[in-house]
Amino acid sequence: MKALGVIALLMGVIAIIVPAFWTRDKAGLQIASASSFAPFLQSLTPQIKRTCQTGVQVSTGASGTLATQILNGAPFDLFFSADAKRPETLIKAGKGARARTYALGQLVYWNPSTQSPDTRPLALADPALAPYGIAAINSIKKLRQSYEISEQQVIGRNAAQAFQFVQSGAAGAGLVPLSLVRAGGIIAADYVVVPEDWYAPIHQDVVVLRPSAAADCVLALLERPDVKAQMQDAGFKVP
Repeated sequence: MKALGVIALLMGVIAIIVPAFWTRDKAGLQIASASSFAPFLQSLTPQIKRTCQTGVQVSTGASGTLATQILNGAPFDLFFSADAKRPETLIKAGKGARARTYALGQLVYWNPSTQSPDTRPLALADPALAPYGIAAINSIKKLRQSYEISEQQVIGRNAAQAFQFVQSGAAGAGLVPLSLVRAGGIIAADYVVVPEDWYAPIHQDVVVLRPSAAADCVLALLERPDVKAQMQDAGFKVP
């Protein structure tokens, strides 16, 4: 239940934290993270502080929402997007210095329901803002060949909210990141990994917005074999 509480907390953190960070904090890195990567990044924060000798503040939300805030002047140092499109857009707009892929995301169909048929809606992230929402839309037709899936949908403003819709019972099932069901402690019997050829690859890119030694240290930390192994355990594939 503690892990589920962390996921639920992620939903509101962007509204609470981001405005407070719109002044530069010289004490540490300001990091924006897609909600699919935020639980892992937050678990890595103590290691970042020790290795990189810097404070860390993580704000989370949908990739599209965070990218818009950065374009509007939000002073983040690093942005961990759930796609490659937004980092590329930021670089073209002069807001980013360089980008690279840090992970490949995986989508799951999470169905904890014992009702048959279950008339509650299917939860997914907003495809206009969240790459996992696009992957969900592209997978639904093939999923319906094997599963009874409601024609109704409930759309979360990010992947974490889609997760919470299922966790709270507002939705009977959901198409959400593997990273969130693992962070939430969901038993493997309640979800299936969606075949990767059913949707376009989810290349999750990080973009350096304000170059610094601390930002470079975080990126170097993610390249370490032990950290890559942790990312795989958390539900990501690593490049």
